Amino acid sequence: MKTLIVLAGVLAPVALLGQAQCPLESATLYGSYSMTIVGTGGSPVWAPFTGPVASVAKIVFDGLGNLQIPSTTIVAANPPLNVKPPVAITGTYTVGRDCTGTITLNFTPNPNAHYNIVVSFDGRQITLIATDKGDVITGTAQRLDRS
Repeated sequence: MKTLIVLAGVLAPVALLGQAQCPLESATLYGSYSMTIVGTGGSPVWAPFTGPVASVAKIVFDGLGNLQIPSTTIVAANPPLNVKPPVAITGTYTVGRDCTGTITLNFTPNPNAHYNIVVSFDGRQITLIATDKGDVITGTAQRLDRS
């Protein structure tokens, strides 16, 4: 009996690895989120700004892989910058069945910004990190709803 219990304890996590934690994939993210990013901008995305950057934004996901940031405040230190709403940014995103994915923000004429993300299984929280060479930026986003 002890062998059976130990075997079940070992095999259960292995079985869970094969299950999709975000079976809705991109539809896992839907609605409005509060997003904060902080770090150091050094890639062409942030040009001509380099050094410390921070941003607070409302980000809206459509459940189909498209996103919009209808309002944001971006602060940079070198040279000093404080951009306040209205600044609208569009982009795309993906979420895989394993709850990992990507976000691409369109910053024309600058290059697009790229982030790797991890999404909670219920889609309520996102953790992200910039992947553009020269950027050291991380952030989080939480769904804005009452439930």
